[in-house]
Amino acid sequence: MPNLRDFERRLGGLVEGLFSKTFRSGVQPVEIAKRVVREMDDAKQVAINEVWAPNRFEISLSEDDAPRFQQMESALVTELKQVVLETAAERGWGLVGAPEVELFIGHSLRKGDLEVEATLVQGEQKVPPAAVAEAAEAGHHGELLVREADSVRRILLDKEMVTIGRLPESDVTIDDKGVSRRHAQIRTKDGRSTLTDLGSTNGTKLNGQQVQSRPLSDGDRITVGTTVIEYRRV
Repeated sequence: MPNLRDFERRLGGLVEGLFSKTFRSGVQPVEIAKRVVREMDDAKQVAINEVWAPNRFEISLSEDDAPRFQQMESALVTELKQVVLETAAERGWGLVGAPEVELFIGHSLRKGDLEVEATLVQGEQKVPPAAVAEAAEAGHHGELLVREADSVRRILLDKEMVTIGRLPESDVTIDDKGVSRRHAQIRTKDGRSTLTDLGSTNGTKLNGQQVQSRPLSDGDRITVGTTVIEYRRV
């Protein structure tokens, strides 16, 4: 299923390094996405001219599995909501409200067990199939994977201008002595992102080459100081 392949690709950068060992056993992220899709199908309601799919998903993990997801919970929830939108759009289903996803600990579950409860929760307004397709498309953003020591931060490029630097007010704050206070910026317009150095002391590299301003492509690696930031188009 295309949307599940996209789900795996988008989360792939977060399941590297530290997470590659963490996810060798127990519940895998894609298993959760598959169960969400299955529960959407099982719990959908067929009206005369429309099909309404569940929009709220309560996901229970065992006490052994739940801690492994803590560092990526926010990203996982975001991506699962996108899976809900993409699945509904792909099958022509509507939603009775915006997607909602919550993770819980199931104290009676064993390692590797997974429970997903899907329900239809009325939102402020229903999201008919045409609007679902628009919402699914709007959910696609560029993103940055900031690799630091034993962790990876995921930052969506969900606004036109994103700044990178040591200043706390930067959109991407980097604690790296080689990074300037206002080091670089990424501007996204009409679906294209462009990296621009802001006169930094040590410069900005793109795939190992010093650059002043350059359009970004999926998989590009930006280096500021000693920190590597990977650009993903999702």
